[in-house]
Amino acid sequence: MAVAVDQRTAQATRWSNVAPLLGLLFIVLVVGSIAIGNTPNTSKSPAAVLAYYNANHSREYTSVFLAAAAVVIGLFWFAYLQDWLQRRDVNERWGSVAFAGGILFAVVGGIAVGIELALVDTPKSLTPATVAALNFLESDVPFIFTSMALGVMAVATGIAARKSQYLPTWLGWVSLVVGIIAVVPIGDFLALPGIAVWVLLVTGVMWFRKDPEGALAS
Repeated sequence: MAVAVDQRTAQATRWSNVAPLLGLLFIVLVVGSIAIGNTPNTSKSPAAVLAYYNANHSREYTSVFLAAAAVVIGLFWFAYLQDWLQRRDVNERWGSVAFAGGILFAVVGGIAVGIELALVDTPKSLTPATVAALNFLESDVPFIFTSMALGVMAVATGIAARKSQYLPTWLGWVSLVVGIIAVVPIGDFLALPGIAVWVLLVTGVMWFRKDPEGALAS
């Protein structure tokens, strides 16, 4: 029995050493996808948009692959964030709410990947009007829902950090500010850079902060 407990403890320790780094990998994949892909501006003519996807087929395919990988890796990090917020002195709802925001972000990412894949799979089979419509959806819609997802995750994390003696108070205030900015109208344009900075910040706290014995809820 004691051996089984020790094995579970060792496995949990290994996971806690690896899981925070998934946040860093998540950001690298997202930034790589954005850097490689270059979605045409929605003001471009349908013919120009279609010409772009015909000429940049391989490049946009790579961007889609990186974005899909980011969605998967992100979900694992969001799940770890939920566990990390489950403190003995904090109601478990806040970890669940943060994970719900992560799920919303993953759903939005999956939809964006699906739209982008439809654009790059066989662009020669699409009409200019269809390509323009898909490009509009892929360019504008994700910003709104990404902002909502970031707001949910950041505010829930901020409340948990403010309530717990085991989490840094400054992280709570920063998370609350980031979450509020994300849900105001101008926050749509700050959502992606905001979530990148926030995830890196939380990842750093997860990695460098050593929690006292029994801080995590059992």
